[in-house]
Amino acid sequence: MKHTLTVILLFISYLVQAQVNHEVLYNAYLTQNFQVWKTTIDEAQKSKMTLKELAEVINYEYGYIGASLGANKTEEAARVMRLMGRQLAILEQHQYQPAVVHMYRSALYAFKIAFNKWDVISLGTQSVKYADLAYSEAPKNPLIVSFKGNVDFFRPQLLGGSKKNALYNYEKAVELFEQQNQTTHNWNYLATLLSMAQAYEKTGNLKKADLVCQKILHLAPNFKYVKEIYYPQLTKKLAD
Repeated sequence: MKHTLTVILLFISYLVQAQVNHEVLYNAYLTQNFQVWKTTIDEAQKSKMTLKELAEVINYEYGYIGASLGANKTEEAARVMRLMGRQLAILEQHQYQPAVVHMYRSALYAFKIAFNKWDVISLGTQSVKYADLAYSEAPKNPLIVSFKGNVDFFRPQLLGGSKKNALYNYEKAVELFEQQNQTTHNWNYLATLLSMAQAYEKTGNLKKADLVCQKILHLAPNFKYVKEIYYPQLTKKLAD
């Protein structure tokens, strides 16, 4: 009876303190299986998380929202955006990594543009404000530097966007990820490399974009989007 009770208590403890499996989620990113991310995000809500674990889950929510919007799953994106907003409020309440929270606030404003295109200037201004604030507070955080690159890349030129500035930040972010040994099972690192390749392409340097794609496929040969879609399109452009 005592042994049975111990097993039950250990099982309950596992449920309450369940941790995110970064390797599983990384492999799901490579195969673009975001259903795995959805399941992990939803299951995490049933767990008791530390602030660090909560921030990790928010990072996957950030990626999942982008994937959902890209697949025109707007209701699902909106659901997780509301969840992410509530969780950011928890981090803010505990003053946990303010720069990172600012970055995700910036992302939420950017995501909202998909639902309020008539308010793009106001939402875009707020997104840029929080992105700049995050960058000013943590200029050596590779995730924040990469996100700053995204803001520069996707912002219209009339509103201050610049593919060259984006490329500079992507290059800097990749260097920081590697210097700080934040590359293992890190989807943000691969996503930044992909963004860097796309920025090289947009600025007319197809050969450097090709080299970055080769690096990506060396690191992650089964990265489905790069292997099956982006790189074949790029090599076709190089051949023309």
